[in-house]
Amino acid sequence: MDEQTGTLLRSVLDAAPDAVLVVDADGRIALANAQCREVFGHLPDDLVGRSVEVLVPARFRDRHPARRGGFTADPDPRPMGLLRLAAERADGTEFAAEISLAPVTIAGAAYVSATVRDLTGRILAEERFRSLLEAAPDPTVIIDGDASIVLANNRVRDVLGYEPTDLVGQPLPVIVSQPGEPELLERFEAYLAAPEAVPMGYTQEFRARHRDGHDLPIEVSLSPVETADGVMVSIAIRDMSERLALEAEAQRVRDELIATVSHELRTPLTSIIGYAELMRDLDEADLSRRARKQLAIIERNAARELQLVDDLLTMAFIEGNRLRILRTPVDLGEVAARVVGDHALAARERGLQLVFERRTVPLVLGDFYRLVQVLENLVTNAVKFTDPGGRVEVRIGEQDSMGILEVHDTGVGVPAEERTRLFERLYRGPAAVAAHTQGAGLGLSIVEAIVEAHGGWVALESEVGVGTVVRVAIPFA
Repeated sequence: MDEQTGTLLRSVLDAAPDAVLVVDADGRIALANAQCREVFGHLPDDLVGRSVEVLVPARFRDRHPARRGGFTADPDPRPMGLLRLAAERADGTEFAAEISLAPVTIAGAAYVSATVRDLTGRILAEERFRSLLEAAPDPTVIIDGDASIVLANNRVRDVLGYEPTDLVGQPLPVIVSQPGEPELLERFEAYLAAPEAVPMGYTQEFRARHRDGHDLPIEVSLSPVETADGVMVSIAIRDMSERLALEAEAQRVRDELIATVSHELRTPLTSIIGYAELMRDLDEADLSRRARKQLAIIERNAARELQLVDDLLTMAFIEGNRLRILRTPVDLGEVAARVVGDHALAARERGLQLVFERRTVPLVLGDFYRLVQVLENLVTNAVKFTDPGGRVEVRIGEQDSMGILEVHDTGVGVPAEERTRLFERLYRGPAAVAAHTQGAGLGLSIVEAIVEAHGGWVALESEVGVGTVVRVAIPFA
């Protein structure tokens, strides 16, 4: 080897990020690069000619020659990461080292090239990561790109019954029972394609599998973890069993309260309305004209309060996602005829025309009583906001695959800036508030919820001083 080549080789070795040693057949160091000073604390030239055992902790030195002899007898390359051994620095301190070995022949003589990497920093980082993992309040597993578990914290023992070490190397479906394995792996691959943090609360009907075989409802959070081996995924698992049990109990108590309040409110109101109807049938001699007017006020206000109770109950079920829709084929003509008939007197008393021209349209698939509730709210609003001498018209029709209910009025109309808020719960327009118009601002929000629960839609058009049209669409049966 000429001098230029030797200088070039030395420069390449000194530029290597790890310590590099070339050892002869007798175990003596023939060459050491500049990184040996950083890794071992020895000057490279001071190592040349010394036994390689000087870099091995004293308690292992007696066995090390035999290990060297084993490699010499079978000189297959050992890549970095395959060997992890203890090494010793010049000051006598030990450190964990990762070593790669490769046989080298120079001028017919056999040597071994050893590349040594100090793992102290990596081990400290791993220990910090492990401490953070163990500090997590939920069972957490780290998954590699093949959906295999590479790490698990001790909380998996408490919640899933597995020892953390037992899960290492196992595929993710071992601890997930729902969704099934094909769908789970498909979702995992989709996540790896665009990994981003998913906060706790992601459920998608996930269920974990306990070691004893039973399933438990869970929610999870996902976080990508960048490592030297590529992107891994941290999955935190939270047992939802206790929370769901508490929610079910809270729902039961709420239902009992709603039922009790409903009964306590409806019973006296129904009684008041019933007795008012009986009194209305009395002869003129038994009930004066003035008393009849006062009785009509009592009856009207009791009916209004009863409607408010019904609206509040409906809203309670909407908020709990428990609004029941019993779908059967429904004739929209019957719905409209019933509502118009029930509100004819109230419209007449306000000096309004309330009309419905019946026509034949296909049956829709819906809940008759809920659709009556929808139309009652719309007609009540129309009557309430239309001045005497005006007209309220109920129409039915069809559009594409939907049956249509429409309420047209010649009322005061709604300004454009208010229309987007009309379906908000408890919203009442400034004009209604200023005029002290009766209402709680629940009607249209209830209408929207019921219609959407049917798979339909609701739309509103209005012009100030001209009137309003509300259109409801329900799918055909």
